[in-house]
Amino acid sequence: MSAPRLADLGGALMVRPGRPRPHNLVSTRPDLTDLLTRGKPAAGLSDILGSLYSLCGHAHRLCAQRAVAAARGRDGADDHDAASVLQLGSLREHLRRLCMDWPRQLASASRREALAAQAMSPLQQCPAFVGPLRSSNTTAGEALPGLLDWLQCAVLRMPASLWLAAWERDPQAWLIEWAGQGEGWLPELFRGMPAVADRVLPAADLLPHASTGSLRELADALQESPAFVPQPRWRGACADTGPWNRLNQPAGQHLDSPRLRLGARLAETVRLALPDEARRSGAQWLASGSLALGPGEALAWAEMARGLLVHHVRLDHQGDAARVDSCRVLAPTEWNFHPAGALAAALERLSAEVTPTLQREVALLMAAYDPCVPYEIEPAWLEEAAHA
Repeated sequence: MSAPRLADLGGALMVRPGRPRPHNLVSTRPDLTDLLTRGKPAAGLSDILGSLYSLCGHAHRLCAQRAVAAARGRDGADDHDAASVLQLGSLREHLRRLCMDWPRQLASASRREALAAQAMSPLQQCPAFVGPLRSSNTTAGEALPGLLDWLQCAVLRMPASLWLAAWERDPQAWLIEWAGQGEGWLPELFRGMPAVADRVLPAADLLPHASTGSLRELADALQESPAFVPQPRWRGACADTGPWNRLNQPAGQHLDSPRLRLGARLAETVRLALPDEARRSGAQWLASGSLALGPGEALAWAEMARGLLVHHVRLDHQGDAARVDSCRVLAPTEWNFHPAGALAAALERLSAEVTPTLQREVALLMAAYDPCVPYEIEPAWLEEAAHA
């Protein structure tokens, strides 16, 4: 095990396949938010959190801005501007995962290098990475000319609107059909997934942002227990969050296997690249908002690539010179990698022997949930030696 990596400020996830919950998934990710923000000017909170959580900095900046504005009793970011920031930032994150990470996580050893090269080559010409992140009064397609054509040619190998329509009709059947008949590196990844890809991952959907009442319930939980942030539960149960349980998700869709959750990430990439359509695509797909809880206190939230992000802030007063009295950040990684959650249950069913097959199974599960920190597989003998 590499001590420098575990000592890094970001922390890591220790994965122990074949062992029972809650001992098979351990996070060393520290919660430094309150320590690094307390007493700081509220006006600078978005820059601090955007830098601290740089992988999803666009969403953290937006949440912090909205939370501070609501705590001051003011309007937050412009709704259209906020939607554009979330759309383009999340689209970029999804494309990085699809093209940079998935070939090495999901491909068989014999095809890994070839598929990685096929995915990376077109990514270098992707319009999403040459245009501005923020664009007022434009859709992603207008702000980034050629984006939709690029996605259709380099990733889907078919019209994006047809792909999404088929996904919405029957996600499971469509993934099988598209992977079986499609050409290119991405259908091949879906074709070659191991059996663990189709095991059900039972967990409660996380939608506390569906109503003001449930947002207040979440705010109470954040304030009442310091242990809630590192190991949160929703109404007594472990819950998870991601592109498979958005507010605008079509009713009746249960995307409860790793394959379907990877498919949901791809489907969301398609949605974000398409023109705006209410509750379906473009800047109209992801949701965000804020809620004033009292003088100098507020909650803000945003659906981002990895799932639901929540910021809770309390300021020492509501004026322009306000400073941060308390700040708590609840990120998707804490929900999805709970030591008693659905992923930990899936790890219980795997072999404890570290083999290439096991490493590929673990990689697929981690790709489905997408942690914002690295992970390491800890062999059983290493844990036993540590307790000898």
